[in-house]
Amino acid sequence: MTVENTVWQQRATAAQERREKQLPDEYRIPKDKMPDASVKNVMNFPQESGLFSTEELEITELSVPALLKAIEDKKWTAVQVTKAYCKRAAYAQQLLNCLSEMVFDRAIAEAQELDDYYEANGKLKGSLHGLPVSIKDNHLLKGTTSGVGFTSWTTTIHNEDSVIAQLLMREGAIIYCKTTVPMAMLSVETESRVYGLTMNPWNRTHTAGGSSGGEGALSAFGGSPVGLGSDIGGSIRVPANYNGIYGIRGTIGRIPTAGTLTGLPGQFHIKSVAGPMARSLESVELIAKLLYNSNPERLDENCVPMPWREPVLPKKLVFGVIRSDKVCRPTPAVTRALEKAIEAVKAQGHEVIEWDPVDVTLAGDISMEFFTADGGDLLKDSMEDEPALEHQFGSLKLKPVPSSRIWAAQRERTKIEKAVLAQWNKSCNLSESGQVMDGIISPVSAVPAYPHRQPMYVTYTSYWNLVDYPSVAFPVLKADASIDGKPEIEYITKAEKQLWDGFDPVACDGGCVGLQIITRRFEDEKALKLAGVISDALKKL
Repeated sequence: MTVENTVWQQRATAAQERREKQLPDEYRIPKDKMPDASVKNVMNFPQESGLFSTEELEITELSVPALLKAIEDKKWTAVQVTKAYCKRAAYAQQLLNCLSEMVFDRAIAEAQELDDYYEANGKLKGSLHGLPVSIKDNHLLKGTTSGVGFTSWTTTIHNEDSVIAQLLMREGAIIYCKTTVPMAMLSVETESRVYGLTMNPWNRTHTAGGSSGGEGALSAFGGSPVGLGSDIGGSIRVPANYNGIYGIRGTIGRIPTAGTLTGLPGQFHIKSVAGPMARSLESVELIAKLLYNSNPERLDENCVPMPWREPVLPKKLVFGVIRSDKVCRPTPAVTRALEKAIEAVKAQGHEVIEWDPVDVTLAGDISMEFFTADGGDLLKDSMEDEPALEHQFGSLKLKPVPSSRIWAAQRERTKIEKAVLAQWNKSCNLSESGQVMDGIISPVSAVPAYPHRQPMYVTYTSYWNLVDYPSVAFPVLKADASIDGKPEIEYITKAEKQLWDGFDPVACDGGCVGLQIITRRFEDEKALKLAGVISDALKKL
């Protein structure tokens, strides 16, 4: 007897078949070259498979500034660059399951138009002429879907471009693919019933993070020179952290989000922020600078008219450091990364002071109240007959939060904002130089990149979304089971116990570990520069 698929299964199958048809035969990995499931690390597949030309490898290893210079110098055409990235992205999809949409033919046609324009006019068509850019699934792009992890949303083909896509394409960028997300983009594990599980290229048994996990995995593999993610609680920084790349969560209002979907439309207590992610910090900075200077307020009413402001850093910087938020202590590899960063900046003559964030538990509770204020009704409506993934949403037995409680939560958030500002201003009393702190070095996650579907603690990132402070994630090291063990500790909170009980240093061996640098509101430029200072200092150790 044949059992018919449910409606949600039919929608998921249709979405998967649509995506499969978008994968060109010429970019399919031959069966004899396809690594089996036992191969965990696929980072060197492009170099070792023999399937890429020397030119393709060279193109897909460059930073954005170097790539743009090569196109301007006519070392490569926009078509050559676009084809190389389409191919590497296609291979990433087959190895990591990280793409939701592939528009390769359209991208190559757009690249040809740019080459023809350059040849005919002798000048570039914008500052990003010929640059392939990937975007997260929630950024609208004409002719594509934006399912945001819901099977019910995958049936809509959008007829408009998000503002962020418009601004990039206006400068000559070529958008060639969209990347996977979890349902509603409310998980740090990128898995959905639409497209399944996205994997980490350093170790396919490890999470790629979320909710911009597809973007993180694609970028780390070399399938994108730069991509646009989004972050409402850590969704850029966590994938950047677990995939060993860079990413910025800027201040609300500086990068446009009009035409960018959210998993909880109408929830404005904590706003999502879009931002670039890439293997190099200079690539992230170039795209951030361009977007800040693009007058986004003319296309997005929620943007502020604040172009890029080049920061002037003091010769001697003062860094705060969060060793623990006193709710969930970092595991040994993360602590080792913190100590390494501290040692690095001190070796360059900078000062480090201790920072203890205030009201961490309350901040986490407030965020959860904001996200679940409707009792999960919007999620359930969007899911229709689709069941939730247990490790992401459990049973979804939520109760609506009364408006009186939401108002109280807003007042509590205001108190936290004032306390953080006061604490920052008083940091001059802690520094030997009497300087106010320039930025805070903090964990992104309490664990390295770790196995799929494990408990997670997100307040190291979501705290800064609540108070709207910009932060940049940057890579530091890889976990090493031979030195990063699992010490016996007396748990101080339920959250700590839940995370540490599931922590296995052997399973996390080789997992990427990064940190974040946090600055005051609207000091996005400074956060990027400080990330560079720390990264350069780490290289000199």
